[in-house]
Amino acid sequence: MKVVLDALCMDEKEQAHRYLKEKLGLPDYCGSNLDALYDCLTEKEEMEIEVENRELAQDYFLRIWRVLLDASGENEGLQVIG
Repeated sequence: MKVVLDALCMDEKEQAHRYLKEKLGLPDYCGSNLDALYDCLTEKEEMEIEVENRELAQDYFLRIWRVLLDASGENEGLQVIG
């Protein structure tokens, strides 16, 4: 499964976690924090995540980017493309 994310939609914490839950199909029990995001991503089976506008984003997205990379290092089924 391939998902395309827009980094510009993830600069504010609450907005970012709503956006990620919707786009990535994260379960309802996934909390709105970076630790929960990491946990849910490491449980995903096969997923390719492409991030657009990464070079324009800032603030909270930079923390999300690190989580995406860390989770892909832990989960062989998760690929992150920036």
